Amino acid sequence: MNESLTLISFFRFSGMHRLWGMKQMITTQNRLQGTEGLIFHKMLGTGGGLGYSFKPDFGTYALLTVWDKYERAAAFEADSEVMQDFRDKTFEVYSIFMQPVQSRGFWSNEQPFIPVQPDPENELIIVLTRATLKAGYYFDFWKRVSSVSRSHDGRPGLIFTKGVGERPWIMQATFSVWDSADNMKSFAFDPDGRHYEAIQTTRAKQGFKEELYARFQPRQTRGSWFGNDPVGLAMQQKGIK
Repeated sequence: MNESLTLISFFRFSGMHRLWGMKQMITTQNRLQGTEGLIFHKMLGTGGGLGYSFKPDFGTYALLTVWDKYERAAAFEADSEVMQDFRDKTFEVYSIFMQPVQSRGFWSNEQPFIPVQPDPENELIIVLTRATLKAGYYFDFWKRVSSVSRSHDGRPGLIFTKGVGERPWIMQATFSVWDSADNMKSFAFDPDGRHYEAIQTTRAKQGFKEELYARFQPRQTRGSWFGNDPVGLAMQQKGIK
């Protein structure tokens, strides 16, 4: 099996440490350049609530990294100076290790995720969608976001979700974890749903300058999210090792 691994870590800040978190959008991105075994990396801001909001969440940031093998990803998450600096400034860190099983499109003109054969015993699925909006499509896109966000509430099978992005309102991504592909598809491709309508309209109007769609399977989690480990618990309940 290809051992390359994708790691996403979410950081929650409070008080003046939020300003430090904001600065990491530049400093951490530069600091990681040239790290051995690191294939791709992006420091990401998040939106309010579930993340699908015009209002940024200045208390939460995320770091996405892609590594050539699991051991380097695990060592970075556990022992690196970068992660230790984040732990010193945050009150909660939640990390999810995952392997891509499907990917199409580009991110900053790169295709960072190399799919591997899915594990048939692992029913959980993670979806990452990322796009850069065309300048003339900002209003049309954001007027639909609130209704799409509300449609996530109480959605069957949704374990974890957060909207992230490199630049507010322009470069957007969604990250969601589902208990099965069937529940994910029933949300994403429901012809009567807000999400499906928004995607179809955006594609018809060619509103994206660049886009990427990827699916992953979770392999491991560390830390907590609001005091819980929703993805790790779901893996445990399904007997995923």
